Amino acid sequence: LNLPLLTGGAVDLSFEQSNTDSNFALFQRSVSERVALSFNQPLLRGGGTAFATSTQRENEYRLRRQIESVRQARQDLLQRVAQTYWDLVTALEQARVADETLALGREQLAQNQRRLAAGVGTEVEVLQAETNVAQRVEQKLAREVTVRAAADKLKGLMYPGTDAARWDRELRPVTSLPETDPESVPSWSAAFAVALVARSELRQQLFQIDETEEQLLRASSLRRSQLDFSFQTSSAAIEQNEGDALESAFGWEYPTYAATLNFCAPSGNRTALAAEKPSRAAVRAARLAYDQLESQIVEEVRAAGRNTSYSIEAVRAAAASTELARRQLAAEQARYREGLSTNFQVLQFQQQLAESLYSQTLARANLAKALVALRRSQGVLDPERFGL
Repeated sequence: LNLPLLTGGAVDLSFEQSNTDSNFALFQRSVSERVALSFNQPLLRGGGTAFATSTQRENEYRLRRQIESVRQARQDLLQRVAQTYWDLVTALEQARVADETLALGREQLAQNQRRLAAGVGTEVEVLQAETNVAQRVEQKLAREVTVRAAADKLKGLMYPGTDAARWDRELRPVTSLPETDPESVPSWSAAFAVALVARSELRQQLFQIDETEEQLLRASSLRRSQLDFSFQTSSAAIEQNEGDALESAFGWEYPTYAATLNFCAPSGNRTALAAEKPSRAAVRAARLAYDQLESQIVEEVRAAGRNTSYSIEAVRAAAASTELARRQLAAEQARYREGLSTNFQVLQFQQQLAESLYSQTLARANLAKALVALRRSQGVLDPERFGL
């Protein structure tokens, strides 16, 4: 039986028994039994709790690094799903805008047809309105195709495989595009403080540093001279039967004791020295990689915060532009009814309103994606708490 100790040593317990039958000895049958207990403890090379448990700690760090790698992959997937979801919501909003502008175009066409029937309009105005409606119908069809494409892309992430029922399933988003919220954008230093704790990449690299340090610890220990302390004690007995032999051996009637101190100093120890150098280089490389990763994440966090702040201002500007476009169209329609404007000008203001609505939808979609990117840069995109 061998029992390793946390100090790097080991305790060994052994038991031996042999039975001898002879026609020439004084006793025709004899039983020999021996019990031995030994303790060995390295004092220099390979000694100490740190060295004895180094391999276990290295494997724990490797396991944690793999767990963080899975978490990183989960966050990347969640980011792709979120971005694709917002693409679908944006496509649906754009389709709604297409319906709204088509309704405006048809309303203008009906008004022009009534004016032509009353003799106060012209056929050219009706043709212009019909052309505008045809263009709006074309845009509506294009938006519907975009909606189906966005839905299929999201299904590809959510339902991998070829199940027809899943691919034919209708997706109905329940979370709408966000409005502006200045308080949702933290300072880059506050966001980076969160990223230092939560980013999977940084946590993986920290575990990588710990792994290399454990390897260096073992390599440095093997450079030392060997100094081992050993203690052995044993008890042996020879009797005619097993019972007497067991009682004598375990009773320690004839014990032996030995204590030794073994010292060995390899000349040069070049093998261990050569193994220590790459271990030190690996630790330095892992730390430099961590510093480089920190700088990269600072850049990502700053860029994500900057893009989010810009998207908030862009949504505000787009909302103001849309409101002005609506007011301009309403004013121009009133002037047209009074005969102070032309059909062409009304259609132009309708087009400006449509462009403003599309721009506002895209601005809100960009804000939604920027918020997702900001959370991803902090490493808190996954719904579960980070950590092990």
